Amino acid sequence: MPRPTQRHATGSQTGTDRLSPAAENYLLSLYVLKEEGERATPGHLAEYIRGLPVTEGLGTSLPSVLGMLRRMAKEDLITVGPGKDIHFTEKGQRAAEGVVWRHRLAECMVVELLGLPLEKAHTEAHRLEHAISTDLAERIQARLGYPSRCPFGGYIPGSGPRPDPDDTVPLSEAGVGVECTVSRVPEEDPDLLAFLIERGVMPDAAITVVEAGQYRGVLVFRTERGEGTLGYRAAARLRVRPG
Repeated sequence: MPRPTQRHATGSQTGTDRLSPAAENYLLSLYVLKEEGERATPGHLAEYIRGLPVTEGLGTSLPSVLGMLRRMAKEDLITVGPGKDIHFTEKGQRAAEGVVWRHRLAECMVVELLGLPLEKAHTEAHRLEHAISTDLAERIQARLGYPSRCPFGGYIPGSGPRPDPDDTVPLSEAGVGVECTVSRVPEEDPDLLAFLIERGVMPDAAITVVEAGQYRGVLVFRTERGEGTLGYRAAARLRVRPG
């Protein structure tokens, strides 16, 4: 991939101006919720944060989340609307993109350069994202050949035109018998990720829904490695491209 024409915008979050690791984790979590089309509310955010590695040391109770959101609002990173929907400010959007940029480059690095098993990449990237400077991230990006996606299919901010989200649908909404291409898989749950890897459900792989038993809460799919079963909640977080 050719080098991006503009230096990735990370705002002023460098050196001593960098945000706290907790704030960076919240920004990343909010970014992913919005990316997946979920409402970014305190409740949804608290639920997502519970899935982050315990090594991040984040409080996951709703009062803890609300307290952190108040601090972030004071720092002009977010606003909270009347319906409790959380929105990025311009400053918050830039900062969130910077965190996601470093996180996803770290995932690429530990998998492609260091050979770390894919199911461990997300946890290691969470450790690294807080320590990687902008200069180091740019060197990693260049060494990797300027990737546009992380190993799980997530877009790397600043790497070129962003894929059109309308081209994909959740696996839970794919039609039965329609062959699809996996676009992105959830990366937060190591057990789920290990299952998806074993079944060949990874970005760019072909997948077909065999049975959509929503009344039973499960979905049966087929890949080149055979059939498998997913709960609807997990299937809703897998993005696929029909046709």
